[in-house]
Amino acid sequence: MRIALDDLPGHEGAVVARLPDGSLGAAADEAPAGALAYLASCSCGWRGTDDRPPTDTGRMSATSDWVAHMQPLWAAAPPGWLVNRSDALRQALADLAESWPLQAMGVLADIERWQKTLTADAVAAARAKGASWAEIGAALGITKQSAHERFGKAKP
Repeated sequence: MRIALDDLPGHEGAVVARLPDGSLGAAADEAPAGALAYLASCSCGWRGTDDRPPTDTGRMSATSDWVAHMQPLWAAAPPGWLVNRSDALRQALADLAESWPLQAMGVLADIERWQKTLTADAVAAARAKGASWAEIGAALGITKQSAHERFGKAKP
C-alpha cells in the first residue's frame, strides 16, 4: 500500500515487509508468506524504527508510524492556496523580466527587502512557539546549524 499526497511531493509513504533474510520487500497490502514484520517507509529515505507484527494491526501501526514522520512536515508546509499564488507571482515576474527587465528588478528588490524581514519575524515567532532549530531549518530548506547561525542572534 502506498500513500501519496499532493501537499508534500517526495514523501510517498509505504508499508513494507521485513523478509526472513532481513531485507525489505516491496510495498504490499498483505505480508508475503514468511514475512517477519511490517515497517513504515517513505520515499524521502526515512524508515520506521519499529518492526510491527505481520498482521492487519501491525500494518496499521506501521502506517501510523509514517503519519508520525509526516506530522512535522505537514505542520511546516505552506497552505496550497498560498503556494499557487506564489507560483503565479514567480511566473508573472519571469514574464515581466523578459519584456520589462528594469521594472522586474524593481519589484524583485522590493520583495527581497520585505522577504528578509518577514523571514526573520517568522523564525522569531516559531522559536517563541517552541520550534527547534532543526524544524526551522527544515522549513527553510537549510540545516539546523545554518538556521541557528543565521537567526540565532536575532533580538527577540
